[in-house]
Amino acid sequence: MHLGVRPHTALLLASLLLPVAVSAAPVVASPEGVEALEQAQARPRLQVVFTNTTHRLLTVSRTGTAYGLKLDDSTSRLYVSTDGARTWSYKGRTPLGGSFHVVSALADGTLLADTERGGAHYLARSSDGGATWSEVLSLGKYRLLTSRNIAELDGTVYLLEYQAFTSQNATIQLHASTDQGRSWTVRQIFTGHRHGHGLAVDPARHALWAFFGDNIQQSAIVRTTDAGATWSTVIAGQKALVVTAAVLKDGSLLYAQDINWLPGRPRIVQLSPDGTYVELESLTGAAYSTYAVRGGGFVAGVAREPLGDAYAPEEESAHVWASLDGVEWVDRLQYPRLSPDENVRADVYAELPSGLLVLQLQNARGFGPGGLGYQLVRFVRP
Repeated sequence: MHLGVRPHTALLLASLLLPVAVSAAPVVASPEGVEALEQAQARPRLQVVFTNTTHRLLTVSRTGTAYGLKLDDSTSRLYVSTDGARTWSYKGRTPLGGSFHVVSALADGTLLADTERGGAHYLARSSDGGATWSEVLSLGKYRLLTSRNIAELDGTVYLLEYQAFTSQNATIQLHASTDQGRSWTVRQIFTGHRHGHGLAVDPARHALWAFFGDNIQQSAIVRTTDAGATWSTVIAGQKALVVTAAVLKDGSLLYAQDINWLPGRPRIVQLSPDGTYVELESLTGAAYSTYAVRGGGFVAGVAREPLGDAYAPEEESAHVWASLDGVEWVDRLQYPRLSPDENVRADVYAELPSGLLVLQLQNARGFGPGGLGYQLVRFVRP
């Protein structure tokens, strides 16, 4: 089902009445031409303003400090940028020489990182901006997929496990911390799923959403309003395949689906807490990110995985889609893959205080080793 087009705002209509240069002979625009111009003006653009091919950006704190890895250095060494992710300097190391995989910044600046050493994963914590770290939770074979496996709500920090050691169902734990990640307890144990893809919070309704994959039987979106004590399944099956989602003002989710295999095809959808499901836009492939821009608008990062029959035969790129209202979308950026055997990804999980979006790239042609790097992107509204 496709949701109808929303009326254009008065601002957009007014923009059509601004003075313009005209030729000596008057030109009468056809109704089709006026409609095309109106539609073009109503669509956002994504303007790349900076490209880095030497670092992999991991996260950005609320104050704008960026954290990342230098691609020609050890993955145990963390770098920091305090000038809007333009220049980098060494900050600190993981405890006991492990590797950084995923880093998440809490609201107060505390850093939590999925680190790996000896084939096992640990959650490490830093309260001094990444200079020193301590291991606070043993994850074993489990790990984090993105920074969105960690979320804060009503004074509690939550961590949802992800795993890739089996394609079968696995026990997935939701860990909780009430002291900013110093200590952890298991708040909930989920069964019947393979992955814990991520979390999303709705502070206005004290609601926490959790996303599970990976096949039709294992996928579900669940929700709690009592701090994780009890959960309700909002939707299950292939329609529920999502990695990250944006929570809208009415409490519903907006998300681009992580679908690689037929019978379903990936789309951008809206899902209400009561299970109302609306399809909005067809996509080129499985998505790993949906992000709500602070100044208004949305972006979605669409990957090209090496396997899957939901892709067009000629498709070999990651795409970044943009929308002003979450309903009408346009494909704005494309990144051809470096290797056909790996995922090519282009995802926004963070935004600088300047409003520039941080686009993280993986296996993208023309970037650093492994196709890694990032770009700073301006979301241009009409």
